[in-house]
Amino acid sequence: MASGGTLTPLPEELALSAFLKQKERVAIAFSGGCDSTLLTAFAVRELGAENVLPIHLTTPMTIAKETQTARRTAARLGVRCLELEADVLSLPEVVKNDKWRCYHCKKAIFSTILKAASGEDFRHLLDGANLDDSGDWRPGAKAADELGVLHPFVECGFGKRLIRLVSRRMGLSSWTMPAAACLASRIPTGTPLTEELLRRCEEAETILAGLGFSGCRVRCLEGNRASLEFRGPSLSRAFRLRQEIENALSVCCFAEIRIAPEGYRRGAMNKL
Repeated sequence: MASGGTLTPLPEELALSAFLKQKERVAIAFSGGCDSTLLTAFAVRELGAENVLPIHLTTPMTIAKETQTARRTAARLGVRCLELEADVLSLPEVVKNDKWRCYHCKKAIFSTILKAASGEDFRHLLDGANLDDSGDWRPGAKAADELGVLHPFVECGFGKRLIRLVSRRMGLSSWTMPAAACLASRIPTGTPLTEELLRRCEEAETILAGLGFSGCRVRCLEGNRASLEFRGPSLSRAFRLRQEIENALSVCCFAEIRIAPEGYRRGAMNKL
């Protein structure tokens, strides 16, 4: 720790500061989650709010509370947030939901964001991808690379743990936020996407959050079945409250509800 109680910058923080200052003005693909919040806060600190444009784009796959969080977070950071929409379910290659669905979806999303950023005179678009993202099937990253989206956390050596650590050092409440993913991640690869199916997943997760289960996943499987994935200690609590959970989710009209004994699995629907 430096004199006067100031935290000594980590090497990765110094690298990120240099990266941002080299770009001067940056637009940021902004979900309002832990990663994009840190990137935005860091950029505002290094470049000034007038040189940072977080862009929040909603699709039928966006969880509604994420948009509310993004708005509140941008306001707390003192920066204007540009909000856009994209109807990705109008794209047959997205609705098909094969293993390249994320590529086509991200191509449409980033193309829309880039056009808006250019119109605001921002030439560089950044996202919150980090070193830990390379361990999962992410064709969306290929789309981002093809369009020239920059990944400063990858360039500067940030993994998820470091993102949370630096977020905490900067006093951001987002450091404890659970990982999030679009609603399409709840649907098995090969099952066509519909807005009704996506909204049912969101409704079920909202109900579970109301029961105190943060960051859980409701996977909608073939035959109108739901698989519930809980994180860490929440799993044993879910088994104890199984009947209460089933009663609460009855409004979602699933034919069958099961609690996945292995708990939350990142990218689980990629394997089904």
